[in-house]
This record gives sequence, C-alpha cells and structure tokens, in this order.
Amino acid sequence: MINADSPDAVSGMTAFLRRHAPVLIVVVLPTVLALLYYLLLASGQYESEAAFVVKNSRPSVRSASAGGGMMGGGGAMGMAMTSGALAEGFAVNTYMKSHDAVNSLQKRLDLVSMFRHPDTDFVSRIFYAHPTPERLLWYYLRHVDVVFHEDTGVTTLDVRAFRPEEAQRIAEELLKLGEERINEFNRHVSENTIKIADHEVEIAEQRVKEVQQRMTEFRQKSGDLDPTKSSVVGISLIGQLQTELAQADTQLTQMLRTISLSSPQVQTLKQRINALNAQIEAQQDLARKNKGVSLNIADYDQLMLEREFAQTTYMSTASELEEARASALQQQVYVVRVVEPNLPGMPTYPHTILMVLAVFVGSSLTFMIGRLLITGMREHAI
Repeated sequence: MINADSPDAVSGMTAFLRRHAPVLIVVVLPTVLALLYYLLLASGQYESEAAFVVKNSRPSVRSASAGGGMMGGGGAMGMAMTSGALAEGFAVNTYMKSHDAVNSLQKRLDLVSMFRHPDTDFVSRIFYAHPTPERLLWYYLRHVDVVFHEDTGVTTLDVRAFRPEEAQRIAEELLKLGEERINEFNRHVSENTIKIADHEVEIAEQRVKEVQQRMTEFRQKSGDLDPTKSSVVGISLIGQLQTELAQADTQLTQMLRTISLSSPQVQTLKQRINALNAQIEAQQDLARKNKGVSLNIADYDQLMLEREFAQTTYMSTASELEEARASALQQQVYVVRVVEPNLPGMPTYPHTILMVLAVFVGSSLTFMIGRLLITGMREHAI
C-alpha cells in the first residue's frame, strides 16, 4: 500500500495536476466557484408579476357577417388592437424601460437603497452608492422585464428585488407611472385636437362682438334703430298724406259746384288741404335734410350682412368645437390592469442548477475551442 505522503504519491499527484491543469483551471475551477457562490453566497431575489392592457374609447370593429364565427371575431379584435391602442402599448412599454421611469422610481422609492441592502451579496447588489443614470438604468433593466404581446395586446411586467414587499412596490409604482403617462398622452391629444377649434371659436366670437359694437355705434350716431324701416315709414307717410290731399282736392272741387266759395264747409276743407300740404312739405324737407339716409341704409345693410356672416361663422366653429371634443374623447386611452402585482412568498431567482450548468457548459466550450486552436497552431508549426 502506497502512503499518501510518500514521494511516489506526491509525484503522481503532481503529474496528474500538470497533465489536467488546463481542464481544472478552465472548466472545473469556474464550475466549483459558481457552485459555491450560488449555494452559499447568492442572495435570493423575489419576483412580482403583473399584467395590463392599454385600451381606447373608440368602438371596436366588428365583423359584418354573423356567420364569421370566432375567426371573424378574432380578426375584428386584432384590427381594433392594431388601429387602436397598439402604438400606446408600445409607448408604455418603452417608457417603463427608459431613464424617465428610473428617475421617477428613484425619487419615489429610492431604488438604489432597495438594490443595495447591506445583507445582499456583493455580486448581486448594485456596486455604487451613487451610480450614474446609465449604470442605474443598466442595473434596473437586469431586474425589470416588460414584454408587450402584439397578438393579445397584453403587457406583462416582471420585477425582481431582494425583498418581496419591495418587488411588489416597484411593480405597483411602475403601473402607476404607466397610467400617469397615458393620462399625459390623453391631455396632449385633447389639447392638440381642441386647441385649434377653440381658437377659431374665440376669433368668431370676437368678430360677432366687433360687428355688434359697430352697429351700436351706428345707431347712436344716426339716432335710428333701423334706417331701412325708418325710410319705409317716411315714404309711406308722405304717400298717405298725398292720397289724403288728393281726396281733399277732389272733395273741394265737388263742393264748389254746389256751394259758395265763402261757405264755412269750403273754408274748413281749404284749411285741411293747407294743413296736408304743410305736412307733406315738412316730410319732404325732412327727407331732403336726411339726404344721407340712403347712405345710412347702405351702411346698415353692410353691417347686417357682416353680422349675419359673423353669426353663421360662429355657429359653424362652435359646432366644429363640439365635434373636436367628441373626437378627443374617442381618442382617449386608458390602462386596464389584468393582473395586480403579487406579493411573492419565496425567492425564485437565481436558478442555481441552471446557472452552474451554464458556467460548466460555457467553460467546457471555451476549453474545447482553445484546445482546437492550440492543436491547429502546433500542426501548422510542424
């Protein structure tokens, strides 16, 4: 029996190590170190899962044929998703992986403290106490996974942290941030859609006020509420007086055939005729003095036309504003939570067996590739 401390045993062990040194260094050592790390040192990570879908207020497209069956219904749902909230779903997905989301989470939850617990192993936790935004984003993306499924429109959210309640809090806060970003989208859409129409209404309303102010000034200056009606009334009055004058002249001519010129009836009738003539001349003088009535009528008609046009424009723009508001409501999108963030009960990461196996396979491939390269170099050197 050979003693382990004998020179032969030591020399045999040394020869074995020398002969298998590449395998031991490249394959065995990394695998053993990985096994020790994941079994003894690696901190468990808890995973909180959630799911949501971004929907819009527009009516879904339905199949026109009742015999389309489930294929028709599925196609309609796909069309609605493609034309509706697909872009918003991608936008929320991108936002949750961005610097903006990380900055907001850092302000609200202090991500660095969550990812840098003293009892967390030094390999898993974030190394820097005050990491740069790029390093924090890189570390954040290693622990947060956001996947948008185009076929269903559902976005799944997976968050890993070193405390179960912290994983749930991060997932919950990410959902809130997504809802806030969607609300911001809605606000921008409403502002952009309604802003132009509202501005047009303000211009039309101001135009109506300006025309109405000009009409008020015109009436105050001319002393006439409606020159058109006033001129018609004046002409009608002169015509009526002239008719009465003609009737009085006819009556006087008939009376003079049978009654003396000095008769009281004749004198009374003459006085009435003189009074009618005086009234007619007074009205004609008034018309001559108001020789600008025709001009006033033209100005008044122009103002009336402008007011009618301004009122029509105002009604049209007001209708367009209501349509813009209805359109903005139809373009509203919102987040519907399909699965609420759960509170994990046990750590699900890291996967020790898979990670050790991955290290073993990787180191083995490295060893084989290196051996092939060295063999090839030796053969070419001969």
